[in-house]
Amino acid sequence: MLTREDILNYALALPPGDRELVAVALQDSLEAERNSAESLAGNEFYDELRRRSAAYRAGQAHARPAAEVMAELFQRQADETSP
Repeated sequence: MLTREDILNYALALPPGDRELVAVALQDSLEAERNSAESLAGNEFYDELRRRSAAYRAGQAHARPAAEVMAELFQRQADETSP
């Protein structure tokens, strides 16, 4: 079985046109995976945003200033890391 290093060495030994073909194919496969993962996560993320936004507009949820939330998180982190 070929190792990753073997495959890389074989690819690097190819003529420039063939290396470009391999590079484009690899890039396309990475983008397809990334787009698929982002699409799944994105849909769930936006569904949650819509749900929370609707609850806020309906008066079923409240909001806090981001600075307040961040200050609380930083304080919790400081409390957890202090001896």
